[in-house]
Amino acid sequence: MTAQFHETTEAEFEVQVRNLVRLVSACTLGLWSFSAGLLIGSFLLF
Repeated sequence: MTAQFHETTEAEFEVQVRNLVRLVSACTLGLWSFSAGLLIGSFLLF
């Protein structure tokens, strides 16, 4: 079997970077929401 190397084009690189940015921003938004929920919950419960 021969290994085929695929050269990443500029457009494919942009799509990969855009997907990575979306993933990081979604994770960051989730962490902010979680921390805000903990903060609000701690004020309401205690």
